[in-house]
Amino acid sequence: MVSKKSITPFFSIITCTRNSSKYLSKCLDSVRSQTFTDYEHIVIDGQSTDSTRKILTKYSKKIISSPPRGIANAMNIGLKNATGKYIYFLNSDDSFYDKGVLQKVHNFLLANPDLEWVFGHIHETDGLNTIGFPPRRKIFQGKHPNILKFYNYIPHQATFMQKSVFEKYGGFDEKLKSMMDPEYWLRVARVTNWGYMPITVANYLIRPDSQSENLINAPSNTSEYETVQSKYLNKLELIIAKIINNALR
Repeated sequence: MVSKKSITPFFSIITCTRNSSKYLSKCLDSVRSQTFTDYEHIVIDGQSTDSTRKILTKYSKKIISSPPRGIANAMNIGLKNATGKYIYFLNSDDSFYDKGVLQKVHNFLLANPDLEWVFGHIHETDGLNTIGFPPRRKIFQGKHPNILKFYNYIPHQATFMQKSVFEKYGGFDEKLKSMMDPEYWLRVARVTNWGYMPITVANYLIRPDSQSENLINAPSNTSEYETVQSKYLNKLELIIAKIINNALR
C-alpha cells in the first residue's frame, strides 16, 4: 500500500548533517524509496563547507541552515519545525534498512495506539559487512525502565516518538555532546507508555571517526553518561552503575 500525503504527515523524519557529502546521498535515497510516503523530511545543515548543500538541493528537501552548535541543538531545531505525529531522527551517515520500513512501523503504531514511543532494531555495519542487529538479547527487547537506568539498550536510530511527548517534556539537553538520547529515555521512561517493536529500522554505520565510536572520545562519553545517570539514579544505583560502566569499557 502506497500512502497519500496528508496535511499533517504521519512521520517527521529529521536529519542533522554537516560536511557529510560522502554518505548523504545513500541516506536521502533510502528515504525517497520508501513505499509509505506520508512523511516530511527535514534536514538541518550546520553550514557545511563541502558539497552537502549541493546534494540537498538536488533532492529538494526541506533544508534549514543553522550555525553548528552541536547535534542536540540541531535536533531541537528539527523538532521545532516538525509537523508530523511521530518524530524520527535519521543520521546523515545512516539509512533505512529497506524500502518498507515506514510502512511496517506505520502498521505497528496503528495496531498499538496506546504506545507513545517505540523502538526496534538497527543493522550495525561497517559499510561492507554486517556486525549485528541490536538489541540482540531478549531481555532488552521490551519495556524495562529499571534496566535502562544502568544500560542504554535503546538505539535512537530505531526509535519513533510522538511529537506530543517532546511538547510535554521538552527537547534534548543541549549541554550534552553525545548522551542526549539516553538522557531523554531516562527523562520520559517512567511517565510515558512505550514498548518494543520487532522491526529492523535502520542501517547504522560504525565509523571509527564518529563522536560515539572514536576511541579518543571514549573517556568523555563515559563521563557524560555518568553525569546523565547521576540525574536519575539514587546513591546505591550510582554505585552499581559505576561498576557496570567500568565492566563495559
